[in-house]
Amino acid sequence: MVRHNIRIFAFAILGLAFIVYAVIFLLTQNLDSIDFHKAITHVSTTISINIILWMIFIAWGWRLKIFYPWLVPFPNLSGDWEGTIKSNWKEKELEPIPIEVSITQNFFNVQVRIKTKESRSYSIGASFDIDNERGFQQLFYTYLNTPKAGVRERSEIHYGSTILNFDGFKVTKMDGEYWTDRETTGEITLTKKNVA
Repeated sequence: MVRHNIRIFAFAILGLAFIVYAVIFLLTQNLDSIDFHKAITHVSTTISINIILWMIFIAWGWRLKIFYPWLVPFPNLSGDWEGTIKSNWKEKELEPIPIEVSITQNFFNVQVRIKTKESRSYSIGASFDIDNERGFQQLFYTYLNTPKAGVRERSEIHYGSTILNFDGFKVTKMDGEYWTDRETTGEITLTKKNVA
């Protein structure tokens, strides 16, 4: 679970509200004779402007580096990734399987899609586990894997979970493990494509 600093969020919300109110007040008031009725009506304008600013932050602004890590404790992992998975399946020694991964992320949600030659996986729930005290920076998600119809006699539709480890906020590599309800586990390594 991401440990949000509630105090920082509260100060950010209240500080922004105060700054917006002060700007509106200074732009609309004659400081020699303050109109208190007008000053009170600025509260609704301040709330409206703050809602718009926070909506912009949630939709787009959270990606800006200025907010890491003091307000946004998790990195932006959105983009295309490539890598391999290696299963521990006991029946035979398996070579690593190449995978293509697409991660779509916003401030509240992460979606992970994985494609191999034989199947596709879609996350059905995802979250970050970032705890600097324990040294954890992880993305974990649960997924549904649907193999192509032609291979389902040896590879059934199944659910699984994955933990991906990463470091810092400019993430270009991740590695981790996965588990499935078929009682298999394995390793996964990813590298971000098109890193600028």
